[in-house]
Amino acid sequence: MNTININKKSTSLRLNSGLYEYIEKQAKRQNRSVNNFIETLLFEATEYKTPNVETKKAIKEVREKKESLQRFSSAEDLINSIGNE
Repeated sequence: MNTININKKSTSLRLNSGLYEYIEKQAKRQNRSVNNFIETLLFEATEYKTPNVETKKAIKEVREKKESLQRFSSAEDLINSIGNE
């Protein structure tokens, strides 16, 4: 997972000293910094995702075309429209 981001927020945490030592050992085993190890764990635990450029472009495109998209009142209408294409 790539957690590199120019917009970093510096913060401090109070952790149980035993927990910190455990995290520090785990990070060292993976040849990573404690900061990177914790950040990666938080990304995974929260399922936080930052859209990539292609996804951002697709989101923008859909938002711009939102008003012109065909709307359906039911799943059946949607399925029928697919069959009629």
